[in-house]
Amino acid sequence: PRGVGGDMARIELAFDLRDITGDTFPARRLLGNPTVLVLLRHLGCLFCQDHLAQLRMHAEEVEAAGGQIAVISFAAPQHGERFARALGHPYLWLSDPARVSYRAFRVGRGGPFNPFSRTDLWHNFVATLGGRPWLPQQSDIWQLGADFVFDTDGNLTMAYRCRSGHDRPTASAVHGPVRRARPGPGPRRARPPGPGCRPPPARRGAC
Repeated sequence: PRGVGGDMARIELAFDLRDITGDTFPARRLLGNPTVLVLLRHLGCLFCQDHLAQLRMHAEEVEAAGGQIAVISFAAPQHGERFARALGHPYLWLSDPARVSYRAFRVGRGGPFNPFSRTDLWHNFVATLGGRPWLPQQSDIWQLGADFVFDTDGNLTMAYRCRSGHDRPTASAVHGPVRRARPGPGPRRARPPGPGCRPPPARRGAC
């Protein structure tokens, strides 16, 4: 189930990702801080882009809890770096072309007509009129996304597996899970993200 909130399982991050420079990033490095983890659909997904923008409005609360927002894409690192630079969000950007993380978190795929629901088509039409055309940047537009929140030790406080292309939790839905993931009194393990994980300042231009 995609449940939100409640006491949930402890995750095992026994796999490697790539940062946006292409270097190996062991997923276990996400531990040590409360983490909001976003698994994206294809990079052209406007719903995903809107979700990332909405999360940014709550980034200060996540940081105040000692947390971080990490974003995983199944695009190649170089493609992910261009995408991250274009959006300009100060997140931890990671790449998983083999989709090991998607399988580990049991993130599913949509049916044949999933990307072409009325909601998807209407949203993309309105966005195109507003100057944001829907331009798939990867051939697989059926991969679904997900949002997870876990504490310093990997105990899940939120798991939301999207059921369609336009299905995402509200950004405000992470508030409670982030608070529950916040470490108790005592020193918190500080851990810098390492080089190459965060994008340079945003510049104008397509991804």
